[in-house]
Amino acid sequence: MPQARVQGEAGAIDEAGRTGASGAWPTAYPRIPAAVAPPRAESRVRIAAVAVAAALVGSFAGAGAVLLALDRGGLLGPPVAAVPLQVVPAPVVRVSGPEVADQVVAVAEAVRPTVVQVDIVGDGGTGSGNGSGVVYRSDGYIITNNHVVSAAGRLSVTFADGTSERASVVGTDRESDLAVLKVDRTGLPAIAVRGTEELEVGELAVAIGSPFGLQGSVTRGIVSAVDRGVSVRAPDGATVSLPGVVQTDASINPGNSGGPLVDGQGRLIGINSAILTSGTNTGNAGVGFAIPAAYAVSVADELLATGSVRHAFLGVAGDDLTPEVAQRVGVEQGAYIADVTPGTPAAAAGLREGDVIVAVGDTPVTSIAGLVTAVRQADVGDTVRVTYRRDGTDLAVDVTLSEAPTARE
Repeated sequence: MPQARVQGEAGAIDEAGRTGASGAWPTAYPRIPAAVAPPRAESRVRIAAVAVAAALVGSFAGAGAVLLALDRGGLLGPPVAAVPLQVVPAPVVRVSGPEVADQVVAVAEAVRPTVVQVDIVGDGGTGSGNGSGVVYRSDGYIITNNHVVSAAGRLSVTFADGTSERASVVGTDRESDLAVLKVDRTGLPAIAVRGTEELEVGELAVAIGSPFGLQGSVTRGIVSAVDRGVSVRAPDGATVSLPGVVQTDASINPGNSGGPLVDGQGRLIGINSAILTSGTNTGNAGVGFAIPAAYAVSVADELLATGSVRHAFLGVAGDDLTPEVAQRVGVEQGAYIADVTPGTPAAAAGLREGDVIVAVGDTPVTSIAGLVTAVRQADVGDTVRVTYRRDGTDLAVDVTLSEAPTARE
């Protein structure tokens, strides 16, 4: 699947690790400073981790465990080639009655058998905790968050029926905050994944997982927004851009990370990954973010096929347009470029500070998060047409995307 990463703000990073995100992970993750003027105030809300590695307050014994790196030698085996299989799908819910409560009951009944609790013991046995995951292949493959498993020395998953299995890490990708686990079971019910049907704001959204270790918890809300862009810190300290995420007010708390967000028919629409917090509160404030389902599944497929995910790279840092900049350059929306790093594809194509990117190929760009999303639709090595505004003039240039440096580390 085409994976890409453009550098920028509000859901993006540049190759030097700078970012313009307005948020941060609590505890283990330091605040991420703004990248372009005017800087955003320190008092603004912060993006916080919804998982063991960053915010399992009171559920992770041993403070040092949250900072431990993944023991790749002990957990990561050789890449596992994807093979065709007969999926055992969870039932898709059909509710004819008008009662939302009845619909949530039906959704929960259909989806809970596909949801697992991911139980973690820190490397060296220094701490323990939990996250969530969802079965996406019947032959034992489970999607969860990278930040759930990054501090793990030993993993197991607990199924809805109370049984448990040891789990191994097939692959992880910090750039998308996704990971794939494998358990030695077959015939598992797999989550139904929503297809190309457009997700609409206001739709029913149901989150299922293990907040604070309370397995099988179900919360309901709506899809509050789509195509949001956020930036967070990975467990190794790298900044991670999550463009195009689904925002929901369904209650999500530490331990929900890696679990599913589903629609009113029980189909996967996202993998719960982050929440917005204010002040010292690291719990639910009614603003949660989920990695879109189609993207999560495609990353998981690539991890199964190759053991890693390649990310394309443009090489700019930027921000959304302020009203003042928009008036000055003569465009209402776009991605403002605050910095172009030498030696990158953007520099080679002649892009420079002050340019405003308004399209990549046929895809309009209305924000820096939109730029991230547009580039992620391309493959490493693809040549894309970038349209931009400079000094009142519309220009276009072909840019050949390279592989992101972090993808080669």
